[in-house]
Order: sequence, then structure tokens, then C-alpha cells
Amino acid sequence: MDRLMSKFRRGNDSAKQTKLKSEDAATPNKENDPHEWDRPLEFILSLISNSVGLGNVWRFPYLAAKSGGGAFLVPYFILYFLIGAPIYYLELALGQFSSRGPATAFILAKGWQGIGFAMVINTVFCMLYYNVIISWALFYFVLSFRKNLLWKTCGYWWNDDRCFVPGSESSLHVINGTTYNCTQPQYQNISQYSCVSINATDRVTATEQFFYRLLLGKSNSFEEFGTPQLYPALSLFVAWLIVGACIIRGVKSSGKVAYFTAIFPYVVLLILIIQSSLLHGAIDGIKFYVIPRWELVAKFETWQAAASQVFFSLGLSFGSLMAYSASNKFKNNFFQQMCIVVSCDCFTGIFAGFAVFATIGYLASELGASVEKYASSSGPGLAFITYPEAITHMPASPVFSILFFLMLLALGLGTQFAMTNIPISAVMELFPRLPVKRPVIVIITCVVSFLVSLPFTCPGGIYLFDLLNEYAANISLVVVGFFQVITVAYIYGFNRFMNDVKMMLGKRAAEYYLFVTWCIIAPVLMLIIIFSNLINAKRMSNNAGAGFAAYVFPEWSTIVGWCIFILCIIPIPIVFIVNYFREYSALRRGDSGKNIGRRYKNYRHEDNNYSEKPRYLEAATRNNSPRFDWGPKKEGNYGEPYAHLKVLLSTGDVVHNGQGGSRANTHYNNSFQPDSVGLEGSKDVLQERL
Repeated sequence: MDRLMSKFRRGNDSAKQTKLKSEDAATPNKENDPHEWDRPLEFILSLISNSVGLGNVWRFPYLAAKSGGGAFLVPYFILYFLIGAPIYYLELALGQFSSRGPATAFILAKGWQGIGFAMVINTVFCMLYYNVIISWALFYFVLSFRKNLLWKTCGYWWNDDRCFVPGSESSLHVINGTTYNCTQPQYQNISQYSCVSINATDRVTATEQFFYRLLLGKSNSFEEFGTPQLYPALSLFVAWLIVGACIIRGVKSSGKVAYFTAIFPYVVLLILIIQSSLLHGAIDGIKFYVIPRWELVAKFETWQAAASQVFFSLGLSFGSLMAYSASNKFKNNFFQQMCIVVSCDCFTGIFAGFAVFATIGYLASELGASVEKYASSSGPGLAFITYPEAITHMPASPVFSILFFLMLLALGLGTQFAMTNIPISAVMELFPRLPVKRPVIVIITCVVSFLVSLPFTCPGGIYLFDLLNEYAANISLVVVGFFQVITVAYIYGFNRFMNDVKMMLGKRAAEYYLFVTWCIIAPVLMLIIIFSNLINAKRMSNNAGAGFAAYVFPEWSTIVGWCIFILCIIPIPIVFIVNYFREYSALRRGDSGKNIGRRYKNYRHEDNNYSEKPRYLEAATRNNSPRFDWGPKKEGNYGEPYAHLKVLLSTGDVVHNGQGGSRANTHYNNSFQPDSVGLEGSKDVLQERL
């Protein structure tokens, strides 16, 4: 793969390449596009905007209510401390130290660069369906600028005879054992209200029909997939247009937008909490949310739910944290910033829960139903059905509808910006000499993503959405997180990584805490989460409701789902195996590094028993060692441990590779192993990588 990339990089005409060489020689460490944050505050706000997403509003409150109320906070805080914060620290430190995104940061252990590729694949899957949710919120937001909200009542062309508006006066009228689709007063004027006999379970609220029939046009099964529909396709196009416009200049533009996407949701949440807490019945919803049910804490499912929420809430293993921190200055105090962001994310879910359950309590009171009935809503059901239903019963409902869906847009877009930036930065890192600039790559990425996302706008698109939500960027993120902790703590070495941190911060910040979590607790807990999810995996199904019968996903969709899961993690073993055999074959060709001159003996650890070491062990050692150009990307940050990078760049000395080729692998100390790939023009490739 590296050989193919090197040929692509050298594919320009010879005159242009000669010019580039001379420019690189004159300014060996000049960055083509540094993309540094203008202010540290923009970095903090972007991290908050990335981590505090839709899951804090629609997933945490649901899990808390379902898993013990206030007692759920015990496992939540414990696992936040043992898994969330340590991995967050790791990704920020790795990105800032190397100034690389996930696609190239894992050259700290050559054979494990597939971890970065797996991050990119997970992010691509997630960003495709995540922007679909943003398009839904955009659709609701635009239609909120009306005096009468369209999902408030029945009578529109997308409603049918089963439609009704919940309320104390909307109880079904039953006579002689027959149930009618109207109330008793309406039955008295049956011709006006078109009352018909129905199955009582077939009734569908106006908000449900607005979401499923108008917006989604949902079909009865996955097999009835259909073609893209106008409203969702148009909303999706506008959503991708907004994303592209906001990230086209990288952190220079997205950093400015973060002032809105990070701060505005907190303003709206505060308004919603104050407003909803004054409504009748709000206290019942809040009691249901906070009163602890300690018997549920002892269940393994509660801890599993808490761990998954911590992991996905912070945006771990997507690579966005590395990509953002790679644009920091080398001496930036990321540890302080991490503490701020993690605290904000942790408490935002709790904060949002009060607004959600106060509103649910009010809705239950208005409709004469129990809080439990509406507390079971989660995800899209909460954001686009339950909460909009509650808004229709509030005074000045259009105002609160505008605020709520604008908040969802801000929450979603902040995360979407970070995810969309991952494949863009990966392309720019892997192909630094592409003859196009970042704006062109951003436009191409957004256009292609829109076209690939169009199936989500089909009648059967919601089933595809559920499938990706279940299998892509879900448990695969935990698998990636496990391997990145093992790679840094054991393969690269905990002590070596903490020394790298010391180069940035001047101290080995939180060393003992990280040793216990990285080396012991976090890997064990993640393994438990992975295997428990795999063991308990079931065939996907939807319960009956909203006018649709119970539905079990077809068998072929389960096979597709597991293929997606494998695709999300397969780069890790593939890259490891391929690189191992490359190292092994290089050793067979005699590429053992014995041709290093005596004047470089201080850069290599001499092993007098090398000849007695089997090739397969030496290949494994090299496969788990940093690549020769691993270290800080900018020359001024090399320091003593990475001084060999400056020597490499300045001298361009090469080592014979046994095939008539050469490679810039001469200067390395005992922490680095030679690169097995023979590259012509190695000095140019080294300057690209540095």
C-alpha cells in the first residue's frame, strides 16, 4: 500500500517534481496547510460541540429512567471515570503530539495503522446516517414558522381515518362492543366527523402520521424499498450544503461556527427547563427521572447501558478528537481542556434529562396517561414524536418548536462537522500531493455523501437507517477503542507515551490514574462490553405501533449487518498481517539493517545475538515498532528523543534495501525500527511524511 501511495505521490511531471524538491530542500519543515486553531477557546468549544450531541438529549434521559433513575448515575459516573476520560485523554494526546489525524497517527506501531483506517470507516458510516437525522430536524424547523403546527391536528392529506389528537376528550367511543374512531360527542354528529369502526390498537396520533407518512413515507417492510422522495431528499441536500459551507476552510471556519453550536444548546435547554418546570404535571416526570430504584443498579444490563452511553457520548474511536487536537500548538495544555469538555459532556445529559422529563410529565398529565408510557420513547421517537406532541399542548407552541429544533440542529451539526472532517483529513494526509486544495475535497466529499445517502430518503430508508444504527459505528467503536488502548499502553509502551506527554505539558499529567485505567481497567471493561453485546445479539425487529404491524427484519438484512460490522473493524487485522509479511519478506531479502555505517551506531541498539533470532520474531518486533518517521511533525518540536528526525531530514542518507533501491531509514535510535518498504526518491517521501 505504501509503495502504491509513493508512486501516486511521484506521479507529477518531472519538472514540477524537481521544483517541489528544491522548495522542500530550502524549507524542509514548512507545512502546506497548518490548519491551526486561531484561539484555544475555539478548540474547546469545538470539542464540546463534537461530544455534546443528540445522544445527550434523546438517549441519556431514556437510559437513566429505564435503568434506575437517580441510581443510574452511580454506574454512569464510575464508568465515565474509568473508561471515558482516559480514552479521551489518549486521543487528544496522540493527535496533538503527532499533529496527525487518525489515518496516519498510528504509525507509532507500524502494524497497527489499521486502527486509524477502522476509525475512518466507522466515521464514514456514521456521518452518512447522522446527517439524515439533521435533515429531519431541518424539516421540522422550517415548518415550525407557522401559526398552527402541521403535526398538531388531523385533517391534512397525509392523515387517514385512524388519525386522532390525544387528550382528555379523545377517549374512544364504544357501543355494543364496536370501537369507533371518534369521541362520544363526535359520534353524535357522525356524518361531520366521519366516524368509522376500527380496531382500538390501530389509532395513530397526528404527530406519528406527520413523521412516518409525510416526512418518511415509511413502507410496511424493508423489501418495499421504493425510490427517493421529494421532501426528505430536499432536506438532506440542504443539510449537506450547510455542512460543506461550514467546514470548507477547516478549523478556520468550523471553529467560528462552534461558538453557536456549542453555546446555543445550553441556552435553549435552560429556557426549556424553566418553561417546562412551570407546567402542570412536570414534577411527576422529574420524580420519575430522579428517584433512585436501587434494585436495578445490581443488574449487569444497567452497567452495560452506562458504559455504552459513556463511550458513544464522548465520541471516542471516531478519530475526530485526534483530527481536532492535531491542529493545536505543540505545547497546548490539552489536559486542562479535556477536564472542561468531559465535565460538560457528563453533566449535559443529566441537565437535558430535567427538560425532557418535565415535558413528558406535562404531556402525561394533559393526556391522562402514565409517565411510564411516554418515558419509553428514545432516539427519533422522543425527538420527533413525543416532544413535538408535548410542544403542541404548550402556549406559544411555534416559538418553542423553533427553539427546540434549532437546538437539535446545533447539537447535530457540531458532531457532523467533526465526523465529516475525518475522511477529508485522511485523504489529505495519505495523498499530500493531490493537485486539488481542501475546498475541492470538501465539495466532492459532500456531493458523494449526499448521493450515497439518498437511499435513506426512500420509503424503506428508515429500515436501512435502523440497520446501520445497530451494526455500524456501534459495538465496532468499542473494538477499535480496545485496540488503541492496547497499542498505546502495551505495544508502543506506557512509559514512552508518558514521556511524549511530558514533552508537551512539561509533566507526565495524571500518570498513576492513566496507568491503572489504560493498562488494567479500561481494556477489561471494554472486553466485557464487546463479548456481552456479541453474545446477546438478536435479530432486529420493530414493535407494533404508529399504524404499523410488528415487523421482524429479514434474514438477509442480518447478514448485511454483520458484514457492515466486520467492514468497520477488518482494517485492523488486514494491515497487521500484510505489514508483518512485508517485514518478514524484507528480512528474507537480507534487509536486516546491517549495512548501517559505524558513524550511526549511536542510533541503533546493537544486538550481538541478532543472527540467532528467528526471522518471524524479528518481523514481529519490527511490525510492533514505530515507523522511522514517527514523532512530532514540526521540526521545532523534535526535542532530544526525536533528534534523529532532523538528521534524517537534513542529510537524506539512505540504506540499501537489497533490491537496488534505497530508503531514508538510516538514522533511528533504539525506539525505532527500519521501514521494510523500498522507496525511490526516499527523501521526498520523508519530507511529505514530516
